[in-house]
Amino acid sequence: MQSTICKNNQTANFTDQPCLNSSAKPYSHIDITTFMHIFPTIYGVLCSVGVIANGLVIYAVAACKKKMVSDIYVLNLAIADMLFLLVMPFNIHQLVRDRQWVFGNFMCKAVVVVDVSNQFTTVGIVTVLCIDRYIAIVHPSSDKRTVQWTMIINLLVWLGSFLLTVPVMMYAKVVRRQHMEVCMMYLDGPEDMYWYTLYQSILGFIIPLIIISTFYSLTLYHVFSSIRRVKRKQSVWAKRATKMVLMVIALFLICWLPYHVIQVINLSNNTPTITFIYAYNISICLSYSHSCINPLMLLIFAQNYRERLCRRNALYNSQHSSKVTVVKTDGSSMINDVSNRCTAI
Repeated sequence: MQSTICKNNQTANFTDQPCLNSSAKPYSHIDITTFMHIFPTIYGVLCSVGVIANGLVIYAVAACKKKMVSDIYVLNLAIADMLFLLVMPFNIHQLVRDRQWVFGNFMCKAVVVVDVSNQFTTVGIVTVLCIDRYIAIVHPSSDKRTVQWTMIINLLVWLGSFLLTVPVMMYAKVVRRQHMEVCMMYLDGPEDMYWYTLYQSILGFIIPLIIISTFYSLTLYHVFSSIRRVKRKQSVWAKRATKMVLMVIALFLICWLPYHVIQVINLSNNTPTITFIYAYNISICLSYSHSCINPLMLLIFAQNYRERLCRRNALYNSQHSSKVTVVKTDGSSMINDVSNRCTAI
């Protein structure tokens, strides 16, 4: 995901800068060093907030006894983000140690694989979620839209994401550079860098973006063309569901579009300026923030998940402080209980 490729037979992860050739213009090393020292703190905040937010989303979904189709997508999205955030401390440690990697070659491969697979898993889930929303609104009578089928689809997304990280497993390694060991993607030359960047951008962004745009456009067309013919409650539900998915897609674009654009620009940028290096690192930070902002957005704007967390607390308090035993006239007794009701996005 964040593995960025340097030229002249060098590759690096997000802790490195775009490589400079001998004709590159000089830049202030002090400014770059000071700028890079900000990122461990930023990543630490993103990691802490993201773990808490994703944990609450996972808890809200798990607390629901009868899960909806959309819950399965949200749960898998939160799990993917949580796995990525749990390995982020290794990357933060490498930043603090000025790129020095001390965890060995196996952990290097594991961390980079989780890092890269997070992008493919996230974009895969967002894509199938958009397709699911199209089916739910345009073809609501479809008998294929079940929790069982949704679980199979998400399993295939995870499997596909794992297979797409095979190149990462091959090239991620600990390399000795400038008297230190660095965890990086080490490719053989500029051509490998070129093809890997295209591989990452096309499969991890461009193709999913085309699919997302197509199905969301069809969904919006159906909603606006039929809004006068459906009942008011149905139209309100359709608009609310469509708005929620639009927010997920918009967040994905905002966080990932700058990263992929700059990665492609870097292919032909032989003389990166200090402004480009700033933009380069900010785009990586923005893409990392997706794993933190996405669950926060669900907790803030998705009413059903807020209600589940509040209802769960209310149920816990009522069960432990105000559980009522009702005595019938025949001498038997029963205990009042409240069941969880769930709503979909």
